[in-house]
Amino acid sequence: MRDLTQGRLRQQINFLRRQFLQDGEQPFAEVFSSDAIKQALVSVGDDWVDRIYTPLVTMWVFLGQVLSADHACRAAVARLIAHRISRGQLPCSAETSAYCQARKRLPEEFFSEAARGVGQALQSQAKPKWLES
Repeated sequence: MRDLTQGRLRQQINFLRRQFLQDGEQPFAEVFSSDAIKQALVSVGDDWVDRIYTPLVTMWVFLGQVLSADHACRAAVARLIAHRISRGQLPCSAETSAYCQARKRLPEEFFSEAARGVGQALQSQAKPKWLES
């Protein structure tokens, strides 16, 4: 029975790894840069310990969770594990409590500040012709 469970887990990790390898980066990396997230954290005045679930990783995992067909925390953490393994990093725990706690620590204002910062960054990169009314 244990071999069957490990085989399924390995299949899921390989599937998720292939999904993330298509992007080559964390999901949404081109939109939610580390700088935009750091600026949002400074704006809301939170200090974070640098662990696996940094604000940036937490936001990426959360967005992936929301946009995925499977909204379960377990699936979101599994996608992070697959991504970490694909990048040659050690897998984090498959338990969801650390992720859920990290998500809880992100204040609501953080999301609005991050969205505002990302919007400003995207607008500054837009061609002037696109901004004409």
